[in-house]
Amino acid sequence: MAYHAHLVNHPGLDMKAFLAPLILLLAAGCASEVARNPAVLSPAGGGAARPQLEIAQDTDVQASAGYNRVLPAGSRWQLVGTIPEGDVYRRANGVFTVEGAHVHEAYLVVAGDRLVGFYLPVEKAYSPATPVSLKVR
Repeated sequence: MAYHAHLVNHPGLDMKAFLAPLILLLAAGCASEVARNPAVLSPAGGGAARPQLEIAQDTDVQASAGYNRVLPAGSRWQLVGTIPEGDVYRRANGVFTVEGAHVHEAYLVVAGDRLVGFYLPVEKAYSPATPVSLKVR
């Protein structure tokens, strides 16, 4: 015990120099934040081409923070509006989330037949994803 006390109180030991690498190591193990940009959701119009989607098969998607999520087969999604990146769909039979340093409720952003990202309704923001083709019914 005296040995440890001697190290902590040693006049040649710079505690900042000792702790800085330790703090960096711990921070490197933390999850990164989900990337997001402010987005204004325009309500869905009555003449939407696809007012709802049903995912035909489990589909792996990767959010911006690097975490993978699965869009489960049979999940249904209701069109709620649009943003410049695509049409925005909210899960009709459950809640979908993406995560990074925090967990965020997320809606799908679909352009054509591809998922391109997520709309985060609480943050009113768009978060890009690795684009993936969707098989829908």
